[in-house]
Amino acid sequence: MTDRQNQQWPYPGARWWKFDFHTHTPASIDTPWRKLIGREDELTPEKWLQRYMDAEIDCVAVTDHNSGAWIDKLKRAYKRLREEAAPGFRELHLFPGVELSVSSGFHLLAIFDKGKTKSAIDDLLAKTDYDGAKGNSDGVTGKSPPQVIDAVLKAGGIPIPAHVDGPKGLLRAKKDNPASLELDSNTVKQVLKNPGVLAMEVIDPSKRMPDTYEQLGLPLSKVLGSDCHNFRGGNLLGKNYTWVKMGEPSLEGLRLALMDDGGLSIRHSKEPEPFNPFALPEHFIEAIEIFDAQHMGKKNPARLAFSPWLNALIGGRGTGKSTVVHAIRIAARREYELTKLEKHSEPRLTFERFNRKPTDRTPVGGLKESTSIQWTVLRDRIRHRVHWQENGGSVVVEEDTGGGTWKPSPIQTIAAERFPIRIFSQGQIAALAGENQQALLQIIDEASGVDAFQKNLKDAQNDFYALQARIRKLKGELSRRDALVVARDDVERKLKRFEAAGHTAVLTNYQRRSRQKREIDRRFEAVENAAILIEDTTKTLQPEDIPDGLFSTAADEDREAFGIMAAAAESINVAANDLRAVAQRLRKTVETQHEKLKKSSWQAAADRAVDNYEKLKESLRKEGVSDPSEYGRLVQERQILDEQLERLDLLSNEIDRFSQQSQSQLEKVWNSRRKISDKRAEFLQQSLAQNDFVRIRCLPYGEDPLVIERSLREMLGISDTPFKSDILEMEDDMPKRGLIADLLNELPNAPKQRKAKIEKRIENLKRQIQKGCAGKGDFGGHFNNHLKREFDRKPELMDSVCTWFPEDGLQVEYSSRGDGKDFRSITQASAGQRSAAMLAFLLAHGKEPLVLDQPEDDLDNHLIYDLIVRQIRENKFRRQIIVVTHNPNIVVNGDAEMLHALDFRGNQCRVARSGAIQENQIQEEVCRVMEGGQKAFLQRYRRLGLEKKDVR
Repeated sequence: MTDRQNQQWPYPGARWWKFDFHTHTPASIDTPWRKLIGREDELTPEKWLQRYMDAEIDCVAVTDHNSGAWIDKLKRAYKRLREEAAPGFRELHLFPGVELSVSSGFHLLAIFDKGKTKSAIDDLLAKTDYDGAKGNSDGVTGKSPPQVIDAVLKAGGIPIPAHVDGPKGLLRAKKDNPASLELDSNTVKQVLKNPGVLAMEVIDPSKRMPDTYEQLGLPLSKVLGSDCHNFRGGNLLGKNYTWVKMGEPSLEGLRLALMDDGGLSIRHSKEPEPFNPFALPEHFIEAIEIFDAQHMGKKNPARLAFSPWLNALIGGRGTGKSTVVHAIRIAARREYELTKLEKHSEPRLTFERFNRKPTDRTPVGGLKESTSIQWTVLRDRIRHRVHWQENGGSVVVEEDTGGGTWKPSPIQTIAAERFPIRIFSQGQIAALAGENQQALLQIIDEASGVDAFQKNLKDAQNDFYALQARIRKLKGELSRRDALVVARDDVERKLKRFEAAGHTAVLTNYQRRSRQKREIDRRFEAVENAAILIEDTTKTLQPEDIPDGLFSTAADEDREAFGIMAAAAESINVAANDLRAVAQRLRKTVETQHEKLKKSSWQAAADRAVDNYEKLKESLRKEGVSDPSEYGRLVQERQILDEQLERLDLLSNEIDRFSQQSQSQLEKVWNSRRKISDKRAEFLQQSLAQNDFVRIRCLPYGEDPLVIERSLREMLGISDTPFKSDILEMEDDMPKRGLIADLLNELPNAPKQRKAKIEKRIENLKRQIQKGCAGKGDFGGHFNNHLKREFDRKPELMDSVCTWFPEDGLQVEYSSRGDGKDFRSITQASAGQRSAAMLAFLLAHGKEPLVLDQPEDDLDNHLIYDLIVRQIRENKFRRQIIVVTHNPNIVVNGDAEMLHALDFRGNQCRVARSGAIQENQIQEEVCRVMEGGQKAFLQRYRRLGLEKKDVR
């Protein structure tokens, strides 16, 4: 976003303004503009203003030497430019001021409220006993530096020593001794230690300040100004300036920004790292509107507009703060996230009470038939609106690229992938630190992209299950082989009785010729099928038509190209004709060879064999065989049985092939599972590498014996009670014996060695269970019998055993002081420290909007300030944060850009006031509704030793 664009900054609350603290006009005698007065190229107020507008400056302090002569002129000219909508007009905030030449030999800027006029400067000059010509920098004040500072403060201005590290600067060093100051050190200290001196103008911010200043240890803000005396050379506008964070520019907002140390409200153009004050998160919520809920938006919709950065919702209990969070959860379709909590947990019950309509039987509920919620979100720079209605579901619209109009989105899906957002109540945060780590693992998986790896694992498992099912089916068919062998032996014995009667040669010859004939017929059929396949292929060889009108027959070059394409297309027809000719030749060959076969000696021998066989059957019938066709039936039956046995022999080979594939697939399952642990570990290491409060380590396959036991029992279909000595027996809260004890006891501490060791033990555990399923187990008799019985009843149990893995565990540790030292297990932490650790984790990663509902519950002020406030400050420009809070430290010291104060009147929750924290009315609201609000302001603006009215 360019500075020109930031004039149309559409978001509410505090923002950054480009401020030039030190400027001159022709009122300063030492400017070259002075000589141009009365000439054609005279610098007029309009031209002066336009130059600052062109330089995309937002705020200007007009600080001529000991003069305010041009202040009223500039105001009148600005009013004319605005009313005339002059070309290039850009909003510019003029702060009246003056550069005073103070008696000790340094210059001091005095900046006043925008409403002040030339007369305010004249009054100040009179009260400081300035004895020189107005506009001249050679004269000095008659009053001493401390008296001049007091005069500026009493007049309502902000005193800022000018170019302190340059000529006429308060901290200028001696030429012959850079370590010493030209001015008397007592004078310097008197000026800087005045609590009303909040900042100093510097020329080179990277330059080390003199020892006299460093020893004072004062957190003065450093500001830059152009000190522009002309518009050429080093005085180029827009080169030296200061970013000031305020709501609407005002002297009070400026004063609060200058009181802020630590870079929260003051940045400048010479910072070594690039600073983009208008960088936006990838996704953020612009506004939420609630229409006609039970206690909000009844007559007029309740609308809350949000800053892209930190937003705070404050107010007493029952004022609707959580209603706003519930509305965001409903509009974003995140209701399901609360179902992961315990059924009777407070966050879940609170939401369920809101998310329904009151009835005669159950009068509790926050919705009505006519309730609707509108959620506006910027997603990848495209503005979307989600309209949710209690009686009509949701509709998604998106803004046209031109802006201003809306159209139905082609995709109506509302899902976390499309509209990413995180919503956490204090109860949810506390649940993450509980014994059940599944909820925390799910957060990690969603944030790290492990969901895709989980899908790969599921796909690999399903492929393995399919192969195993195929193998079981083939083995089932193969199990018929023994019965077929018995049947074939019976047939063979009967046939031998026939052959023993001296007819062996006839029968053997007949059998051989019959097999030969079947093979010959099969070969001819194969050739015929090849001819059919070739002919079918020719049907697909059709050249594409050339679109009408694509080539002009009138153009020579088009005709040439058309002819080339036609020749290429014709080659397809030629190829098709060639293939049809090949098919005809194949058929002709079959016919020819059939005819040859009929006349061959083999055909004569085959006919004789059939004839001899028929004579044999007749002879047997005459010999009294009750069923003369018995021999033929037996021969045919033996033939069928032989074919079936041959096919089963082929199945055995197929089983071997599928078994090899199954083993390969099982290795893929293992690899997919390993990648899940690796991805989790990588994500945790990267996101928490610099976190001083919490660290989390992924323990592949876990370490909690009870969690692993539940998983194993669930997979085997066994309840929690039986077979303890075989599965897990605990003693003094440690695994004593059983499969799980064998898995976990005496594992190495080093991560790589631990992972390799536990994987080998998992394989061994599976082999032990598989032996039990096969009836060869080493367990107790009851467990062996159970496994065998279950496997016989459900053979796919073995597949589940092969693909079972314990879930990963998490080793969560926290630093009690939040200094990155003395980490200890979260099991030793208090409830507040547990919640703090989880909150630190949630704030440490992700770019999606984060909504926190009273995260400070259970936390003491030390944790709130040192953990939440610090991390919110660090993260809010990476992601939007919306926090519901009762704690003023989060609002004030977290430097919220936008506040919404809610109250309850006339049976309705409403937004009583909205704005930036720099606004007096918002400060009053914070102090009114938040216990400790004034203390939080004094802590942040600690250099302000003034009355309460100045920290409202």
